Amino acid sequence: MPPHCVESTSTRQTHAGKRNQKYGVPHEGSCKVICYMEPNCVSINVRPATQGGNFICELNNATGGNKRSALQSKEGHIYVASENLCSSSSCYNNGTCQAGYTDKGFRCKCPSGFTGAYCNKTCSLDFEDGIGGWGMTGTAFIYQPTFGDNPAARNRESAQQQGDWWVGGAEKRPSESDPAGRHHPADADPPQGTLISPCFRIVGKNISFLIGGGCTISDIRAELIVDNQVVRIETGNCKETMYRKSWDVKEFIGQYAQVRLVDERNCCWGHINFDDLRGDIICPHY
Repeated sequence: MPPHCVESTSTRQTHAGKRNQKYGVPHEGSCKVICYMEPNCVSINVRPATQGGNFICELNNATGGNKRSALQSKEGHIYVASENLCSSSSCYNNGTCQAGYTDKGFRCKCPSGFTGAYCNKTCSLDFEDGIGGWGMTGTAFIYQPTFGDNPAARNRESAQQQGDWWVGGAEKRPSESDPAGRHHPADADPPQGTLISPCFRIVGKNISFLIGGGCTISDIRAELIVDNQVVRIETGNCKETMYRKSWDVKEFIGQYAQVRLVDERNCCWGHINFDDLRGDIICPHY
């Protein structure tokens, strides 16, 4: 049975942390240190100490739905923007910047419909960034994705992929530096397995993709899975060349889904080529 694709807390953009955390500190510098140690802190408000008392340190955190415009000075307080990379980072499409976490010094938490390090990519499952988030069984897809037009390099039909990267079950060129034209070391057709996409939400009536390779739909196919059920299937044309095909999915609008590639054939066009899954879909944050 296919895995059940449901909305979870990891796809709802629930972020830990509170805005306006308050501390009693001996001086303004201590507040700056606390902010530096808190990855979400983007600014501070410090209320001067009363005679013999502590300063009140208030952290303004970039978490949840808070916008930078709301993190501003308060009357009677000293306002200081933190010296972290979120002060000048570029999180597009209303993404929320959080300091720390990554080698570049910050990360962007993206809203639904956008992905990428800076939230600048729309929902497109095209393998240009690898197959992270896809689940795999068997051995058919262990060398994926494939770089370049590998079939053409061994004098077969052109794959006609979109961009540089795609999935070809018969191929073995998992990096640009690998020799062009090589196929799977267990031969092109015998390996079998599945490759299943991350969850996405259907928001319109059309999903399309490029598909090629084998044409026996009983054991070489792409499946659309909704509510743990296979609701659409498609196969190739017994050519290495991929052609764009589509599914009408208007009856599933609002539901979460996955696409699964299935290779259950061990000879005679027993492989699938696939690329550029897109359409009326929204990628949750994962």
